[in-house]
Amino acid sequence: MDQFLERYLGLFCIVAVLLCTTPARAQLPTAPEVASYQMNVRLDPAAKTVGGTAQITYRNPSEDTLDELWLRLYLKAFSSTDSLWIRESGGQLRGDELDPDNLGDIDLQSLRVVGGGDLLASATLTDTLLRVPLETPLGGGQSIELAMTWLSTLPRVFARTGYGGRDDTFFMVGQWYPKMAVYDRGRWDTEPWHGNSEFFNDFGNYDVTITLPQEYVVAGAGVPQGEVANADGTKTARFSANSVTDFAFAASPDFKTASTKAGDITVDLFYLPEHEGAVQEYLDSAAGTLTTLGQWFGAYPHPRLTVVDVPDNATGAGGMEYPTLVTTEYGVAGFPAYVTSHEVAHQWWPMQTATNEGAEPWLDEGLTEYSGARYIAESGYRIGGTIGIGARAFERANYLALDPAQPATLPAWQYSGNDYAIVYSKTALGLWTLENQVGSERFRGAMRSYLDTWRFKHPQGADFRRSMEQSLGPQPWFFDQYMPTNGVIDYTVDEIRGNEATLSREGQVAAPVEIVVTLQNGTREIEQWDGANETFTLTTDGPIAQVQIDPNQKLTAEIDLDNNISATSVPLLPALTLGERLVFWFQSFAQVFGLFG
Repeated sequence: MDQFLERYLGLFCIVAVLLCTTPARAQLPTAPEVASYQMNVRLDPAAKTVGGTAQITYRNPSEDTLDELWLRLYLKAFSSTDSLWIRESGGQLRGDELDPDNLGDIDLQSLRVVGGGDLLASATLTDTLLRVPLETPLGGGQSIELAMTWLSTLPRVFARTGYGGRDDTFFMVGQWYPKMAVYDRGRWDTEPWHGNSEFFNDFGNYDVTITLPQEYVVAGAGVPQGEVANADGTKTARFSANSVTDFAFAASPDFKTASTKAGDITVDLFYLPEHEGAVQEYLDSAAGTLTTLGQWFGAYPHPRLTVVDVPDNATGAGGMEYPTLVTTEYGVAGFPAYVTSHEVAHQWWPMQTATNEGAEPWLDEGLTEYSGARYIAESGYRIGGTIGIGARAFERANYLALDPAQPATLPAWQYSGNDYAIVYSKTALGLWTLENQVGSERFRGAMRSYLDTWRFKHPQGADFRRSMEQSLGPQPWFFDQYMPTNGVIDYTVDEIRGNEATLSREGQVAAPVEIVVTLQNGTREIEQWDGANETFTLTTDGPIAQVQIDPNQKLTAEIDLDNNISATSVPLLPALTLGERLVFWFQSFAQVFGLFG
């Protein structure tokens, strides 16, 4: 009896421990299945093609009746130098140029309703968009199953997809299959694919089998379901991914692998041998970002994350995000971590909050840049190693190297050239400033509430504002004056005369700010200024020795820190830290935003 009780109690304890330590991600809701894909494809490295068959199960997510469907054929953008994407981008992205002799394309060979008729004959292609009329309208909540065959030709690596590496044997396969457009809030998203735009997708489940040469190592999104060797020298690998908006994979005969854990999440790294020195940085930053952002904002909802290192001659594939898979890039110490952290942060924005990345990129790239930079700052990584530049100075350098007087909330296609980088830096620094003002705990709680409310949905900017202000109260300086306008934050100490000091708001944004006044007898007084008026005069009980605006540098987005301090003699406090002075040495790093997706 004693042995039985001992075993029983032991089993009870094990079960109790398992129940108590069930990971938070297992308790998250699953995404609505709007667009799910079952694909059986073959990668042909010699022909630079990938294609096969697919079955799409599409559920009308609305109460409307749909008499047509829309599909996106993204690789059509690389089939001609006359495409809208090429015309807008000039055939350039992130320092890379499209190779006109090695273009990409996608050939949709058949499209029909499962058990029904052909749909392709009546479909209309415009650039990358395919309109598909339905013989039988699709009612609200109803589903339709589509069967298709297609062949995609990959370009030489460009705009996040294609081939390169040693002997052109590296393949990054993204934007590669016929993709359902999004029907949301009463309309199809039929905005063309623009040069600065990324993607907007519905959630669903993926079951993908990939056949490729046996010597190739395949890095797929989702969870591997095994590999089978075929008699013809190929192998077939299968992957499944649930509650996601897309599927991508990479393949190379040169890939080496390494793994780590972030709690119960497996991080699998696929890297090139020449980048072995960055393996630990890749793994640590990926796992650290997953853990930290999970604590701040809410859990990563998948069991696995794939990280792909790209060849030096295929950097156009680096710095890109897909659900459960990111690509990163080699560089000086700290740089691989910075890129990796940014891409992993996308697993929250927009991989859980599926915003329209073209129409409102700040909800995607801006929130992500903030999240990645804050992790880098907390973890202590510095670009260039221990004597390099930290995240705060790095973000400010990029912001100041641009024209800061730009709105950050425009659609992606309304920015030209490097101006698009403002979406990253202005949003990131503004959110960092907001966090400093309300406190990290309150701010992260507000971000968690936003994610909890809008996880697996399609929030818009107004939804983000409503959610944040429900938690933090009204923040007009951020949402009305800073983000959507040319406004900047800038305060200055104008004059000290005896026991009176005059300060000015040089920028258009009235962000609340703290002022510390030090009297000549050593007494310190703290003043609060809401910034509402353009000038602020303070009077003290004795002669003033020094006035310092924002002594704790909460206004991370302020454009000029040199004029924040004034003294009647030698300043009692330095106006700038060494890190802040490094901002001006590193402004050329603004181009790095072209590396991040």
